[in-house]
Amino acid sequence: MKLEGDERMSEALKLDGRREAGERTRQRLLEATAALLAEHGEDGVKLRDITDAASANVAAVSYHFGSKEALCRATCEQAITQLIDDQIEGLRELEEDATLEQIAAAWARPVIRAVSEPRGESRAFMRIVARVVADPPEELRGWMASTIARADAELLQRLRRALPGVSDDELRIRTECAAGITNFIATGNMRCDFGARSGEELENLLVPVIAGALAGGTLAPRPASA
Repeated sequence: MKLEGDERMSEALKLDGRREAGERTRQRLLEATAALLAEHGEDGVKLRDITDAASANVAAVSYHFGSKEALCRATCEQAITQLIDDQIEGLRELEEDATLEQIAAAWARPVIRAVSEPRGESRAFMRIVARVVADPPEELRGWMASTIARADAELLQRLRRALPGVSDDELRIRTECAAGITNFIATGNMRCDFGARSGEELENLLVPVIAGALAGGTLAPRPASA
């Protein structure tokens, strides 16, 4: 009986070891794909380049993801999930009486941090991720909507406290406008060159703008007609 138990324990340990090795391979494939996407763009990445960079083989890609295209999608999904998780964590760390600028900073900081990374590769990959967020492929649309909704729910909860009396419909419109700003920053489509600025400098410049979008406001009254 003891021998059978030892054999089962040995098999279980071997299985755990294979799972851990498989997960390490999977993560190496994701990291290699992110680096190559940043360097070469979506159309310039070859499967052999990914497997060589990850010290893996084509069979590992097939096993974990099914295809190179699915691996590229999974790489973007992982980056988007991390971005959303960072937004949620930042918002949850705020005090109950957080100001609108503090809320805007916690929500926008993950994007600002990504585009201000000293390595150009990080910014390039962020642009790819931002394009996926703005216009996800059909197979990712449902996942994208539910993932972004997690951060939106946390943001709305904070905005309700900071802006009492503003309806949820109006808050959602303001949130969409603020999201447009962060996406525009992330895609690198702004005419301003952020490359030489630190994350702190970018935050000082951009957070008041994003907070202003969240704050809304009223139009100045028009002068009376003569």
